[in-house]
Amino acid sequence: MTCIGTAGHIDHGKSTLVKALTGIDPDRLTEEKVRGMTIDLGFAWLTLPDGREVSLIDVPGHEGFIKNMLAGVGGIDVALLVVAADEGAMPQTREHLAILDLLQVRSGVVALTKADLVDEEWLALVSEEIATLLQPTSLAGAPIVPVSAISGQGIAALLAHLQEATARAPERPDRGRPRLPVDRVFTLAGFGTIVTGTLIDGCFRPGQEVEILPRGLKARIRGLQRHRQAISVAQPGERTALNLAGIAHQEVERGDVVTLPGLLQPTTLIDVRLRLLADAPRPLSHNALVDFYCGAQVVPATVRLLEDDELLPGESTWAQLRLHQPTVVERHDRFIVRIPSPSLTIGGGAVLDAHPRYHRRRRSEVLHHLETLAQGSPEAIILTHLEQPVRRMTGTTRLQWPAYETAELARLSNLTQPVTQQALETLLTQRRVRRVGTYWFALSVWQALSEEALRLVRDYHVQFPLRSGLSKEEWRSRLHLPPRLAMEVFETLRSEGLLTEAGSAGLLRLPEFLPTLSAEQQRQVERLIQVFRENPFMPPTRGEAEALIGEELVNALLERGELVKMGDGTILFLREAYERAVALITSYLQEHGTITVAQARDLLGTTRKYVLPLLEHMDEQRITRRVGDLRVRLPQPAGT
Repeated sequence: MTCIGTAGHIDHGKSTLVKALTGIDPDRLTEEKVRGMTIDLGFAWLTLPDGREVSLIDVPGHEGFIKNMLAGVGGIDVALLVVAADEGAMPQTREHLAILDLLQVRSGVVALTKADLVDEEWLALVSEEIATLLQPTSLAGAPIVPVSAISGQGIAALLAHLQEATARAPERPDRGRPRLPVDRVFTLAGFGTIVTGTLIDGCFRPGQEVEILPRGLKARIRGLQRHRQAISVAQPGERTALNLAGIAHQEVERGDVVTLPGLLQPTTLIDVRLRLLADAPRPLSHNALVDFYCGAQVVPATVRLLEDDELLPGESTWAQLRLHQPTVVERHDRFIVRIPSPSLTIGGGAVLDAHPRYHRRRRSEVLHHLETLAQGSPEAIILTHLEQPVRRMTGTTRLQWPAYETAELARLSNLTQPVTQQALETLLTQRRVRRVGTYWFALSVWQALSEEALRLVRDYHVQFPLRSGLSKEEWRSRLHLPPRLAMEVFETLRSEGLLTEAGSAGLLRLPEFLPTLSAEQQRQVERLIQVFRENPFMPPTRGEAEALIGEELVNALLERGELVKMGDGTILFLREAYERAVALITSYLQEHGTITVAQARDLLGTTRKYVLPLLEHMDEQRITRRVGDLRVRLPQPAGT
């Protein structure tokens, strides 16, 4: 569905024209009716001659209510610029037109109202003036239609031109990421909280859980309406009213965004292409403070110019805006910037990246990256995200390898998922990306990551040549990979024969690596094993063993399974002694049914110091089970 928005100077007849077109008075506030002046947004709808129904937003024309005007025009598809024929273009005509141009509203109609109050010659002069005014803007060539809301003159022609303009307006894309910038919040008895706005992208349905950002509040859609009629699904571009359950109307404000949980993230830093209006009163300086308007929201912002120290009127540049409050925007969103004092629209532009890293100024690689985002193909845009590492400070600088799933890349690039998938397949054919499980890497990033992943294991082998391998968790942590991505990376490297797992202990090693003892180390091990064999059930403790041959050799014997540690690891048994002890105890249990600590001690000819950890270890291995002061044998799987 298409949304039409009015624009124009105060007292030029916008609201009167809307009522003449639709039969609906858009001035809903008592103060508006008393003062005869539109203060806030008004809403109506009309049926075009071809039967299509369209929404209509009426905006205030007074310069003091420009904030309200901007909350409404961010979601329109077609502009209805209203100019009084007896006055011609006035200050708010020009500012509203500049805003429409900055928002790149390319489809529209000019209504020359009060045409019955002037003669034909004057009407021709005003029409020529407006055509000249439109020429350098996105509405250049828009039809200019003389009308009178009082007599009905030109209303039929205006409707016909509006029908043509709505047909020319681009269709709203559906990328499956619904968001509704809230421009009105109210409550109705028996219904509760109701919010309205123009739905961007995606669809909403009754029963869905939604999230209100940037507040992070959750609610559920109780019902949907369009033009006061209940609907089962809200489509992109539609004026939509959401009846929300689970949230009070005081918790939501104009400028909030309703979306699906977890779909969008607020931001405080954005990359933009910024244009300063040609009639801006002065250049815009680096670090200037402005008010940032996007959708229905307004937040203070600091402008970081990335190319020069100032932006001259009529020129454009790359910039980062540091938003003073968390804000919800997406790539390609159009925005307006105004200076707060004197209150004036000075420029606007488009969002290139809603979640960038902080850029240093005057860096050619940064400017090239932004140029690609602004003009690049889907393949180039996707590569900019895949090739750009994100550095985060957490005590030390950590490198996060950029890897994304298809849906996340589509969101970051503001592309549909099919277009994203096709671009990734093209890049895969060109050997510029690598698929790793469900994730995508730029090939250069994957090569760097895989080299680092193997280097960590290789260095560990050099540092600890007697150990079987590096723990998988330590490997993941040192690479700064989230668990699921780490698993995909390991499985890929294992499938390529570059990395393998040592036993079942979660240790990683290179396939060609085997722990090897030197001749001297082998002699030391043999002497230790002899000591263990001399007293199989009262062997040296771990501390005593390490005193004889060193910690590294003891760890190597544990990893190889030649030694078995009991409990906290203080007590060690030689593998053969451990298996013999288990066999003796289980044989005793088969004959007697139960065994006490004292009986096990006497059976093995040992002490409580050794038999207690042994019995607890057998409990942990589910060979036995403790019942009071007794142990009983647990049923064992076949073949054990």
